[in-house]
Amino acid sequence: MIKKLLFGFLLIGFIAIIGYNYLYQDHVDVEQSKSSASFTSQVLIELFTDQDLQNDQRALDQIIEVKGKVTNVEKNTIILDEQIFIEMVADQKLKENQLIIIKGRCLGYDELLEEVKIDQAILSN
Repeated sequence: MIKKLLFGFLLIGFIAIIGYNYLYQDHVDVEQSKSSASFTSQVLIELFTDQDLQNDQRALDQIIEVKGKVTNVEKNTIILDEQIFIEMVADQKLKENQLIIIKGRCLGYDELLEEVKIDQAILSN
């Protein structure tokens, strides 16, 4: 009886440790990570909006570089070519119509707002 209880507690503890480590993985350091692909803003938008390319996983949940024109700047968020919403790691001194290259993690496409979402971004140029 005691052996079964002890085994049960050890099993629950083991499962809890594995679950905790799975849920709270280390964050990706975008600055130290190598980008898996590089896109222009138009190609990235097409990748998510073109029906033939929607199953393409080259960008989804990957560290990527994107080149495009800044169309809106607010504190630590910018918008490239009116369809790529980017959350920067830190505030940037950027101006509208400026051509930039950013590196960040692509979260995917928001169909409601019709924009690609990128977070943890830094300037790459």
